[in-house]
Parts: sequence; structure tokens; C-alpha cells
Amino acid sequence: MVAMHEAAVTATCVPVQLDDGDWTAALFIVAPGGSPCLRTGAGGTVRLSGGPFAVQFEADLHEHEHGTVFELGVQIRTPVEPLDACLLFVTGHASAHFEALELLAGSERLSLFIGDEYCRVVWQQRVPLSGAQRTGIRSLLDEAVRRDAVIRLTGRYDPEAAFGDAHRRRQAVSR
Repeated sequence: MVAMHEAAVTATCVPVQLDDGDWTAALFIVAPGGSPCLRTGAGGTVRLSGGPFAVQFEADLHEHEHGTVFELGVQIRTPVEPLDACLLFVTGHASAHFEALELLAGSERLSLFIGDEYCRVVWQQRVPLSGAQRTGIRSLLDEAVRRDAVIRLTGRYDPEAAFGDAHRRRQAVSR
């Protein structure tokens, strides 16, 4: 969480091993300071109102001439105002990106951690992933891997260029 804060990143999904169990994908989201869903309790303790929360996922691919970027949109439906996050994965470049998506495609649950602006965990829950969600993630992941393999054969694979383009498009959409 500290690394996320220092990099001004508000969401990430990485492989983790919790309580000496199996490896799983974990989603970490930082709720912005002053977010309506956060409440300050006695002694200045920050809490998240409500819970457990419904979590909605939306996935898509950004097909760039230099590579493929997997986009995962997440909406956490807190009672006051939803928390939205968009995660971009470069599956052919960063092994942690590929591993996180592999775990999502094969897991029945996702570990969700929500932190405040100081990266203190204010909520955690396990989010069930349906068979249809896992199949959808698997299908998009397989398509991204196949597409990137062909681009590598052409010698045009440049994951930084693909990621930068997908990031610029996301910023333009969110404005």
C-alpha cells in the first residue's frame, strides 16, 4: 500500500499468499481522502460505512499495434458513493500482471482490501467470482496472449507504448 501511495496509484491487483494458504489474486484500492464513504470514528479511526459490498467487474482489451493491454474496471458499491477503479495489465511484459489475471481466472474468490489515504486497511472482504466471470477473464487473457505472440513475431512488440496509449485513452474517458 505504501508503494501505491508513493506512486500515486489508487488500485492494484497482485498475487498474494494469505495465512500460509494458496496463492490468490488480491485487489487493493485506496479510497481518496474526504471520500463520502469514509467515516472518522472515536480516536480518529477511519472506517468504511456499511459492508460487505457488492462488487461489479468489467473487462476489456485495448488492442494496440505494439501490444495488448487488459483492462479491468471495478466498482465497489458503498452505500454513500461507489468506489471506482480501473486497472491496466500488460500480460506479455510483467509476470505479476499475467499471474494476477491467471489467479483471477481460476479462483472462486477475490480478496479485496480497501485503504484510506494513509494506506491503512479500513475494509477487507472476499468477493465471489462466478463461473461466467472467470470464463470471461480467461477468454480475454487467452486472446491477449495469442495477439501479443503474433505481434512479437513481427518485431513490433513494445509493451510500454501499448500501456501508455491505453492509459492516455482511460484518462481522456474519465475527464
